Amino acid sequence: MKYQIIIYLFLLLSVNDLTAQSKSEPFEGVPGWLETQEKRLAWFQEARFGVFIHWGLYSAAGGVFKGETYPQHYAEWIQTWGKIPSKQYTEHLKPKFTLQDFDPKQWARLVRKSGAKYMVLTSRHHEGFSLFNSDQPFALHNEVTGTANLSPDGRDLYREIMEAFQQEGLKTGAYYSLLDWQHPDSYEAFQLNPNPTGHVPDHERYKDYMYGQIKELANNYDALDVLWADFSSKEHEGESWGTKRILTDLIKWQPNILINNRFWNGLENKNGDIGTPEKYVPPTGISGTNWEVNHTMNESYGYSAHDQNWKSFPQIMRLLVETVSKGGNFLLNVGPDGNGKIPDQAVEILERVGKWMSVNGESIYGTQASPFRKLDWGYCTIKGDKLYLHVFDIPQGNVINVPLKNAVKSLYEMDSKDGSMDVVPQEMGLGISVPTFSLEDGPKVLVMEVEGALEVEESVAQALSDGRIVLSADNADIHTTHGMKISGARHDFKRPNALAGWTHTDDKVSWRVKIQRPGRYDVLIQHLPLSTTGGTVVFHTDAGKVTYSFEGKEGKSFEEVKMGTIEIPQKAIGEPFISFVLEATTIDGNGLPEISAVSLVPTEN
Repeated sequence: MKYQIIIYLFLLLSVNDLTAQSKSEPFEGVPGWLETQEKRLAWFQEARFGVFIHWGLYSAAGGVFKGETYPQHYAEWIQTWGKIPSKQYTEHLKPKFTLQDFDPKQWARLVRKSGAKYMVLTSRHHEGFSLFNSDQPFALHNEVTGTANLSPDGRDLYREIMEAFQQEGLKTGAYYSLLDWQHPDSYEAFQLNPNPTGHVPDHERYKDYMYGQIKELANNYDALDVLWADFSSKEHEGESWGTKRILTDLIKWQPNILINNRFWNGLENKNGDIGTPEKYVPPTGISGTNWEVNHTMNESYGYSAHDQNWKSFPQIMRLLVETVSKGGNFLLNVGPDGNGKIPDQAVEILERVGKWMSVNGESIYGTQASPFRKLDWGYCTIKGDKLYLHVFDIPQGNVINVPLKNAVKSLYEMDSKDGSMDVVPQEMGLGISVPTFSLEDGPKVLVMEVEGALEVEESVAQALSDGRIVLSADNADIHTTHGMKISGARHDFKRPNALAGWTHTDDKVSWRVKIQRPGRYDVLIQHLPLSTTGGTVVFHTDAGKVTYSFEGKEGKSFEEVKMGTIEIPQKAIGEPFISFVLEATTIDGNGLPEISAVSLVPTEN
């Protein structure tokens, strides 16, 4: 039963206590970490893009064990999905871990060509097997699986991979699981395995085991640039893993190393060097710390033969650019199979990212977060006196609005530095006419330099190319004294950010909109229906208003419903913007449902 609770905690880790702070001091108060943090982070802040590699015995299963397919998204967790004892798991899968297509140099070349600057490899995942050759007694020989070392005799797979990537000039990091499903002294001991002798787990012995393995990773394989621990809970964090001893010595063994925050609970806790939001981009970034989004190309991290829900290249690029534009790094996962082959779909994505980065990498590497809260057409990054405008969605008229007051010094397309572009006069901000392009080639990047210090205008929404005006949660002005906020997508990149925690009728949101076409508009509201939420909202402007009452029902995804129709008069065209307001007149249950957007769609009449 306990292992089921741990799985549940894992799947909901980003839901519970996302911003939780461990009560312990950062780095457990161990000297050497905070004092050197700025220096140690320098390469990480320059890199912005890395590749995660999940590879282990689970890769040989590929989401299938003895003919039974496990549809869960995390194929690397198949041992728990099937409640498979470690001995049976090992005997069935080791013969399937053939390595017949394993070529670490080919992996490294592919990742380097993708434009990634670093790689993190699963040195050991939750199943307890290590790719590196550990000399710890339990790893060398045990009565559960025989040995916890996965490499064939005479080889060290971890060393082969790390050396290949280091030879390509990439920084290298080791993912290391704090969980261990086969070790009899781990916190998860005997949740999958029988315990005929009634052994009582000795957690101190397990902490010694982890300390010894981390020492081996830090001392036996040249530079270790990142130790990527995984994962903690409220029940087990910090000193539960023996962090004071680990961190005291780790900074001595590897003075330039970075550690993530997963020795402690909460994906956004600010212990360690790096926050680790998983499969979601924080709506407003994470202030006060460095952070890195790790995301998948399909749904699973480990190889899954049946998971064919591959993200498109434009979707991957949107995740990458959005993350960097909010001040984070993007760690994109690859899951080779048990033969050591990287799936063709993953190869294609990495090659296409690399082609785009070879032209536009300047707009990613070493950049800082956007000065703008939300841009309807894409994202912005900054480096020095240059703004990099990443255009994904061309608005109506092919003119994007950049909410700046500054005069423009220079403006050109990244892939055509010799051809300057003109700025289109607008009532507010700067307008740029964007040439037609295909998003299948990646976002179009424009480079802008302006006169003087940046003077940012308030953002103004404008119509898309089809005339629709989308007022999203991301670009709403939130007026609250009760904690209403933007909730981010968690473990589902298609889930939109949404207004959440709307529990009082004196809270409201508003948008400023530049009207380019007067007339009648249908007003649609996109929300997540729940049986525990409900109420009535009114959407209004000087031109009119519409009202909608949410039905209390259970829904699995966001729904878009029509609130009504309003008419925007001709005179609105002459205004720099007009304001739209969404207010609640009644609230039922736990509050209003989450609201991701209000859209105005021009009618035919």
